[in-house]
Amino acid sequence: MALSPTTTQTSGLLNLSQASAQDIKLTLGKTFAITITKTDGNQVNFNLAGRNLTATTQQPLEAGKSVPVKVTQTTPNVVLQIQSPPPPPSSQANTQQILQNAYRQLLPQQMPINQGLQQLVFLSQTGLLPANLQAQLNALFDQLFKPSAQTSAKELKNQLLASGLFMENQLAKSQKPVQGDLKARLLQLLQITQQATTSQAAKTEAAELPKLSKLLTQTLSQITLKQIQAIENPNLMSIQLPLQPNPFIEEVAIDIRKQTQTQPTFWEVIVNLHLTEGEMSSKLLLMDEDISASLWADNAQLTSLLENRMPLLEEGFRQAGIPLKQLFITQQKPQSHPEAQKVALIDLHV
Repeated sequence: MALSPTTTQTSGLLNLSQASAQDIKLTLGKTFAITITKTDGNQVNFNLAGRNLTATTQQPLEAGKSVPVKVTQTTPNVVLQIQSPPPPPSSQANTQQILQNAYRQLLPQQMPINQGLQQLVFLSQTGLLPANLQAQLNALFDQLFKPSAQTSAKELKNQLLASGLFMENQLAKSQKPVQGDLKARLLQLLQITQQATTSQAAKTEAAELPKLSKLLTQTLSQITLKQIQAIENPNLMSIQLPLQPNPFIEEVAIDIRKQTQTQPTFWEVIVNLHLTEGEMSSKLLLMDEDISASLWADNAQLTSLLENRMPLLEEGFRQAGIPLKQLFITQQKPQSHPEAQKVALIDLHV
């Protein structure tokens, strides 16, 4: 028998009779795993199919190791070719597998953030929770729903940073999350709830603890799903800012794109709203330092209303310090530019 590495087809051959080859039932092209038992120069002792065999090879081998080999010749003598070990799974494949496992775990137990917060508000109003948890929930609601006089870009940035999407990133940077981080607050509440559940006194005091624990877990699962989605597609970021429970509030999708293929480059933002009066769409276009805004409505009544309110909108831009070059009503519903691509506005490390 000859044992040859993949890099040297004819090195170190050892003749073995055909009868011996048939005796150990070697088939051309078949792959085995042999165990090296001893090495002495070019001579190698190994175990194959329960038999101790000897071969010669120029490839350094180590006793005790398992080596994959392939039968490349069975006559007139047997030749085994050492196979390269299979490459480890790529980092991308590993990441995808981790993400898929996370999806399978989180999807069945998640709830939209605002829905979860609304149910937490209702639960806190039952008066059946332990005093310490009631106080923690009230503090959370005060932080999330207390009206703020600040509507600046800085305040919006602070709300985004505290949305829970960036908690792990903040921990890696400064060992602590930003003040009022939603995910951190919910995790703290969940820990207190779980500790209270193990207390017999708490069990008799509040039968609502399992429900509270489930609501917190579902809301946290939704935040984690948003983090995973941001990792998979950094150009499409979904952030659910906590809103005061209100049946009249609906979520709004904002489409933000940038065109860099040709000059001049520009940004565009499209917002579609479904109002009581009808459907409305608006588009902001930033080119160089100039900002233009167009408005569209699907019916004459809403169009007339927009025309009457345009001076108020212009004044709002002025007070916000945003130079507005144009503001006009368009007859066609705004569409994104075909060369504009969605972009992420935040450097995502979630």
